[in-house]
Formats: sequence, structure tokens, C-alpha cells
Amino acid sequence: MESKENLESGMFQGLTEVEINSFGENLKRLKFKAGESIITEDEYADVLFYICKGKVEIQKNLSSMEMPYARLTVLEPGEFFGEMAVIDNEPRSASVRAVEDLELLAIPKDIFMQMSFKHPQIMLNLMRSLSVRLRETNVRFVELMDEMLKKNRIMAIGMAASKIIHDIKTPLTVIVLTAQLIENLYPDGGEYCQNIVKQVRLVDQMVREILEFARGEESTPLIQKINLDNFLDEIYKMHEGIFKGRNVSFAIDNKIKEHVYFDDNKIRRVLMNLIKNASEALPGEGEIRVVTNLASNWLQISVIDNGPGVPEHIRPDLFNPFVTEGKSNGTGLGLPICKKLVSEHKGRLEYMHQESGGSRFDIRLPQSL
Repeated sequence: MESKENLESGMFQGLTEVEINSFGENLKRLKFKAGESIITEDEYADVLFYICKGKVEIQKNLSSMEMPYARLTVLEPGEFFGEMAVIDNEPRSASVRAVEDLELLAIPKDIFMQMSFKHPQIMLNLMRSLSVRLRETNVRFVELMDEMLKKNRIMAIGMAASKIIHDIKTPLTVIVLTAQLIENLYPDGGEYCQNIVKQVRLVDQMVREILEFARGEESTPLIQKINLDNFLDEIYKMHEGIFKGRNVSFAIDNKIKEHVYFDDNKIRRVLMNLIKNASEALPGEGEIRVVTNLASNWLQISVIDNGPGVPEHIRPDLFNPFVTEGKSNGTGLGLPICKKLVSEHKGRLEYMHQESGGSRFDIRLPQSL
């Protein structure tokens, strides 16, 4: 029989050393090496096991060839397993293997019933432990269902994006060719035609980014030498007209004069999304600033607004899919895709709450090539 220190807990909690030792002659002690199987799912048995030393892993068989079983939980000293065999006389509902070298007490059903009648505290302890396990299982089940729903939604979005790419390929091509034809006929309108072509390609890129995100695909950024003044001036012109009809101040403060390096198209998409989010967050009027800095071979582009800021309850999950607040048409995919595009640069996208009010998103890109 194991010592008081190993047994006076879990199922035997509340019993005296004398009461615990009185079971010794009826219980068998078993030892297993790490990795050994203790219980096999679907086998018949009428023995409950108490863990004296070591840990066990509970596994459930699956029908998938790629994933033959699922790991349900790990149990430690003081806990028990195999209890259903002494309660409902049904086959084992899961398999158990030793995670590390193991010492168990095997308690046959008839002995367990005698112990429970003599010391009802044992049954109460067992029911208490089962209640805790049930609550934990409920939590894990809800988390698993939430994860499955997210994966299914992402899969559906990926299928939709794939169909959209196929369906809009022809009209986008026609728009580009028409714009190029107009530019040839009216050279003075070349700048406007190039803007049309650029926006069409942006639409195509946006849909492809959604498809890549849904598939979990990584794409290598095309790192280019960027004149930041020109890049930000283009960003400014794209948004200048949007804010004219609103009482919104939009300014760019570029403190960097040397060239920097990143994928022009990907970072443009990130900036456009952050500026759009900032614009939608402003209640009616306000200001949006884009500020750049360069330090220790890291380029930082910050998008700052003086709106209400991101609600505190969604900040921890801000960059997770489908997390959105206050947007009737929001998908909750904009920021996760932005984070993916920045991560592909080996960079970071971070949110900073402004104590004075508003939000600040920092795009941080390494410049060590």
C-alpha cells in the first residue's frame, strides 16, 4: 500500500491514515513504463484506477486515417480513471496510456462498492471530481465548437473568394484594356487611366488576399526599394477626396528621407485598411494622422486617430478572425489579413490604446535585408 502522503488526497480525501491503510490488502499496485497502454477503448473491465505517481493521457479513437485518435486530457497523481466501468458496466469509452513512469492502485468494482458503503466520503469525492471534469469538458466543447465554426466560416469565405476571382477575371480584364485604349486615344487623360488600372488590380489583389487567408497560405513579399515620400503622397491622394465631404482632418508626417524596403502593394493594402477603419471609427468629425519613424533598422508607420478607440473587451482578440464591433457590414477579416501581410515581412502589427482617446496602429517592418 502507498504511503499516506500519496493517497490522502483526491478520491480518498477526508479519510484518516488508518482508514486508508485498511484497504491495502484488497488493492493491487501496478507499475507501467512511459508510453505503455493501460486501458484500450471498447474493452470490458470492472476496475477503477487511482494514480499514485506519474501521469496518464486519455485518448479517444477517431475514424480519420490522418488523425487516428484525439487527446482528451492528462490526469495527475491523486486523480482516478476507469470509473465508468464500475458504474455502468459498459465497455471502456476511451484509451489510457502512461505519459511517464506510473504507479497505480487497481480497485475492483466489488471492493470499490464495499469501500463506498463503509466510507461514503469516497463516493462524494468521486462525484465532486466528476463534476469538475464535466464542467471542464463543457468549456472545452464550447471552445472546440467555436473553433470549428470559425474554420467553417473561413472555408466558406475561401470558396466564395475563389468563385469571385473566377467570375470577375473577364470584366476586370475588359476594364483594364478599355482604360489603356482610352489612354492611347486621349494621352492627356493618361494619369486618370493609370488610376483606373491601379484600382482594378487592387480589387483583384484584395480578393486573392482573402483567398490566401482562407487557405492558410503564406506568400513571399516582393521587397522593393521605396521612396517613402512618393508612396505616402499616393496614399494621401487616394484618401484626400474621401475626407473632403466630411469634417475629418487627414495628415501625413513623414520623418524619413532615405529609401526604405517593403512590398509596395501589401503595405499599401494594410495602410488603406487601417485608414478606412480609423475613418469609420470617427463619430462625425476628427483627425487621422499617418506618422513614420526609423530606428534600429526598423521602419514604423503609425496610423493614429482621435476616435473612441477599440472597446476594451475585444482588444485581446482584435487580430483574430470575425472579431468586429459597431460595423453593420464588417466581416472581422480586415485586421487578421493586415496582420498576415505584415507578418510575411517578418514584421509586427500592434494596437496601442491612446490614453487621451483614440487608437494607434503601428506597422513595424525590419529593414535589415
